[in-house]
Amino acid sequence: MHRSLLAILRCPACRGALVSDGAPRPGGQPPDAGRLTCACGQTFDVRDGVPDLVFPRGQAYGEENADTYDRDIAFIAALLRENERDVRLSAIDLLEIGPGGRVLEVACGPGPNLPLLADRVGPDGTVVAFDISPSMVRAAARRVERSVPRVDLLLANGVHLPFADGAFDAVLHVGTLNRFSDVPGALAEMARVVRVGGKVLAADEGLGPWLNATDYGAVLRRFGGLFKGSVPVSAVPAQAEQVAVRWFMGHAYFAIEFRVGAAAPTLDLDVRLPGRSVTVRDVLDAQRPDVPRNVR
Repeated sequence: MHRSLLAILRCPACRGALVSDGAPRPGGQPPDAGRLTCACGQTFDVRDGVPDLVFPRGQAYGEENADTYDRDIAFIAALLRENERDVRLSAIDLLEIGPGGRVLEVACGPGPNLPLLADRVGPDGTVVAFDISPSMVRAAARRVERSVPRVDLLLANGVHLPFADGAFDAVLHVGTLNRFSDVPGALAEMARVVRVGGKVLAADEGLGPWLNATDYGAVLRRFGGLFKGSVPVSAVPAQAEQVAVRWFMGHAYFAIEFRVGAAAPTLDLDVRLPGRSVTVRDVLDAQRPDVPRNVR
């Protein structure tokens, strides 16, 4: 765990600051073992440099088979006649990150995107990634240990991100959105931890609807039920701007892309109705004076 990670970590229960109780390593680096504590009373273990910040406690998560992940994705790419690396790079391009950037990958699995993200931000950048599955994080650690030593890994829940507001320039998520228990909550958390003007890209299986009735679609549904997934556009947070939905990887995966705005859009309720002396506010107040108004 690098010192820069500890600076942006927050308690996933209350978003308070976390303090390490372990002895620092040479150079002032945070310890590879010990506990992170919050003033709210929550404590979180650190083992082998990986903080376990999963919250709520005791929730069930699978020890997914990380060893077969790469094999299965390679099969899907071959079936779809796609180059997996090129597809991953095209998704990363949409994040608009460059050298020195700070990027988070949500639900990173065994880490196939991590070397690509690290190359994009360079030696002065920061890559942080997490998964809720310990086996996936262990596999990701093995991958980055060989080639990308500057990636920070942790265990966390995508609906309760343990990071400060605006801590990242961009967030990437591929492959689990369909399975989140709270999709609006997950997207809202992704937006929360990105600075204003930064990008979020969340993607998952979901066949382009124009292909549903084709033989192509029938075969995909036969080999992957998640390809029936629909795009959860209604779950995009209110402060999102420049929202776009696109399909990639043989039109079998969707991607929701948006820029994080400063606030949700508002209305000027004091505009007068055409040809009348009353305002929109007057009309609304006459009908439902108890309803809060979103006013500029």
